[in-house]
Amino acid sequence: MSIKMCTGKSIQIVINSTFENKLIQILKKNGLTGYTQLSARGDGESGVQDGHSEGESNVMFIVLASDNAAATLIEELNKYRNMGYHIFVYTHIAEVLNSDKIQICK
Repeated sequence: MSIKMCTGKSIQIVINSTFENKLIQILKKNGLTGYTQLSARGDGESGVQDGHSEGESNVMFIVLASDNAAATLIEELNKYRNMGYHIFVYTHIAEVLNSDKIQICK
């Protein structure tokens, strides 16, 4: 039996929690209504992000999108990076099994 998988992009976005609501607006504006959101702690260019205060709290969003939607989203997020927001974005090729529930497969 052959299982049909749908291919797209998995986009991981790490941002300061103060930008969280704005990111959700950007996702919705770009037609990306499904995402997974996680608390993210770590150390990097911005220093330790350990969640002890609002300015030291990061969140990570995982979004599945078509290649075109991913490119549009990344282009828009880069505009905010150029304005000085700390936004870290990386992508992976994703093969999705739950194709009837994911926008990239419709």
